[in-house]
Amino acid sequence: MRFVIAFLVLAAGGFFYWQQLNGDAAPQAQAQRSAVPVTVATVGRQPFRDRIPALGTLQAWESIDITSPVSQIIESLNFDDGERVEKGRVLATLRQDAERAALQVLRARLADARREVTRLDNLAKKNQVAQTELDTARTEVQVLRHQIAEVEARIADRVIVAPFDGVLGLREVSEGALVSTGQRLTTLDDVSRMRLQFTVPARYLGVLRPGMTIIARSTAFADDFTGELTAVGSRVDPIARAITARAVLPNDDGRLRPGLLMELELAGEARDAIMVPEESLQSRAARHFVWVVEGDEARRTEVTIGDRIPGWVVLRDGVEEGQVIVRDGTVRLSGNVMPVRVVPS
Repeated sequence: MRFVIAFLVLAAGGFFYWQQLNGDAAPQAQAQRSAVPVTVATVGRQPFRDRIPALGTLQAWESIDITSPVSQIIESLNFDDGERVEKGRVLATLRQDAERAALQVLRARLADARREVTRLDNLAKKNQVAQTELDTARTEVQVLRHQIAEVEARIADRVIVAPFDGVLGLREVSEGALVSTGQRLTTLDDVSRMRLQFTVPARYLGVLRPGMTIIARSTAFADDFTGELTAVGSRVDPIARAITARAVLPNDDGRLRPGLLMELELAGEARDAIMVPEESLQSRAARHFVWVVEGDEARRTEVTIGDRIPGWVVLRDGVEEGQVIVRDGTVRLSGNVMPVRVVPS
């Protein structure tokens, strides 16, 4: 029993001794906590231009596959790989012997039918032939004309021409080959200017405007390419939450090619925005804070951020112009309110 009483007395004495030590240390810790040195900055507006990054794929201004409209043997090919051609240039001719022979027959029959119409017309004026016989002869002339037009269309189908100015791709067939309907002979691209199609997050929908300047670059070239935003899609992808847009890039020197991946940046209209130094921002997962200085204290304030530029962050909400915030020293601040001591920057 004596040992128990002695143990309790010693324990009680130790507790009071520990409490005394901590009681003396608390004011000292509080004193240190109240003297956190920080530098400050005043929240203000600065000129800012939205910069929207994106990835896009180049497309030719016009692009088609040159194909055979019928199954036939290639009689001649009149182009080389990668050749630049003008609209209307004959690229290939398919065999058309049968169609030409049929055309000659129809033309001969048409000439004979016209002579018959002339003969019957003279007789009809003298009432020596029935009007129905003359009408039948005239109908025959019309039918033959339509048949000739049909054969001429079949012949035209066997002469393949360039539908617009552009650059041809690689030749995929040879003269004398039998090609089937729809078989590709080569490709044709108008690369005098390029379409650049890309997607951007839907949150930028209010910023996108036709006429915006874009700067595009590719790892294939050292220099940048400047173009213009021409159209914004009418629908937002409900899965990706993104919208498709299209820009036009000049390509006078022909360096850009369809299918090339481009990194691009859209430059919005210049405006004034509330901006704070990047080092004044504290982030916790998806939440962001700044410390607003009020007298000798700093209060942690949640903010909504926008775009960033090197060294600065755009704030959309949370602080107002003219407020003073901590610039350097945020790493030593914790909790919601901290005493601070402003030092020269």
